[in-house]
Amino acid sequence: MVLEKDYLPQFREADRDGYVGLRGYMNYFQDMATHYMHNIHKGNDTLPEEYGLVWMYTKYKLHVSRKADFTEKLHMKTWIPEGKLTAVMRQNLIISQNGEECARGCVESCLYHIAKKRLVRLKEIDFPANISEQIEFDMCGFQKLPVETDGMEYAYEHQVRYTDLDKSGHMTNLKYVDLFLNAFSSEFWDGFQIGEFELHFLDQCFEGEVIHVYKKVEDKMIILLAVHENMSVCAVASILGI
Repeated sequence: MVLEKDYLPQFREADRDGYVGLRGYMNYFQDMATHYMHNIHKGNDTLPEEYGLVWMYTKYKLHVSRKADFTEKLHMKTWIPEGKLTAVMRQNLIISQNGEECARGCVESCLYHIAKKRLVRLKEIDFPANISEQIEFDMCGFQKLPVETDGMEYAYEHQVRYTDLDKSGHMTNLKYVDLFLNAFSSEFWDGFQIGEFELHFLDQCFEGEVIHVYKKVEDKMIILLAVHENMSVCAVASILGI
């Protein structure tokens, strides 16, 4: 099964330069992944009530080819790649405008039991078989990202508040995109063009918690960490410049 959608970008999704880039694409990516599951009646709109489970997104990777303007619609396409479906789910995404690719990415997710606080297999929700697609998709797999703050620069702290939360009660994953981008000034981003972004989630954050953000820049590579007060890691990201 392939899910496709045309969408006209909105000004609220633009970066400071007035074009849609990483932040907008990441939102589109999660929207498409979410819509896919809703369309097969296995989404977070029904799973918590029916099974006591939620989809927990654990890794994202997005390659940005170009930014998008607001003159033409974007075409978005997502699917589950061919392979054995067990506990970890992969979805791929391609975003294009006027036939030219803007971004492509992949997301990894798993089913999480809210009350028992553990992962469960797809068979627990009678996930439909034979919906994966064999589509050529040229993109490297997920990396192993560093999780130590040694040698990193402290950026700032963020307290998790009401508007950071999602239905599961923890800070929603896409809040980390803003959290990490805000580790640098607009002057920095004016001179740094994002080519690839990878984000791994290692622990949940809840309302009232304080998250500390660390950063490290080495030439065209940026490493970012979000850590709890006890210095255990919540999330780690890498950004590769063009």
